[in-house]
Amino acid sequence: MASAGNQSDDLAHPTQDVTSPDNTTAVTRDITNACAVVPVEVPGVIGVSANGNKLIKSFYSSYGVGAVSVMAPGGDSILQQTAAATNGRVLSAWPSAAAASCPKVLTVTDGAARYCYLQGTSMAGPHVAGVAALVVSTGVSKPGTVASRINTTADKMDCPADMSVYAPFPATDNGAPQVCQGGAGYNGFNGHGQVNALRAVGG
Repeated sequence: MASAGNQSDDLAHPTQDVTSPDNTTAVTRDITNACAVVPVEVPGVIGVSANGNKLIKSFYSSYGVGAVSVMAPGGDSILQQTAAATNGRVLSAWPSAAAASCPKVLTVTDGAARYCYLQGTSMAGPHVAGVAALVVSTGVSKPGTVASRINTTADKMDCPADMSVYAPFPATDNGAPQVCQGGAGYNGFNGHGQVNALRAVGG
């Protein structure tokens, strides 16, 4: 499993990288599909995009036909706030050593455990990793079979009917507008659909 990234980029149609390398000053580079985003575009990896409370791709989530296998909850603090989830984020484990970096208003503690409301494809990836573990617990052991089970049992989702909500959030790397390609069976935003744990284990 690998998170697709949080740059609103269409990984299937890259043109420019303005954010790497991560460990020094970024250098603008022209790129093509010959330059893979690792690990999400490595063969055999299940790429995961993120959605929020309204079950549409999160504004920040990268995507792309061939790069995204499934979608999972990652939160969305801008497009998808609801009365039940006013900050639109996902409650996630958070290290105590990094407590100061999680705003107090977004922090939840339970004894020694600490959680923080976050958003990102890094919140979505673990959902799919958990489903993969459940599938393996049923006796399925071949990686390709696990991936197939996750893909074929996902809840199919079509491209959003209203793409205008993404207009203020162009790709971070090249400023391109976000475009969803494909149909309900498979598309660049949702892959094969939203992961479904119960169906994946045969429930």
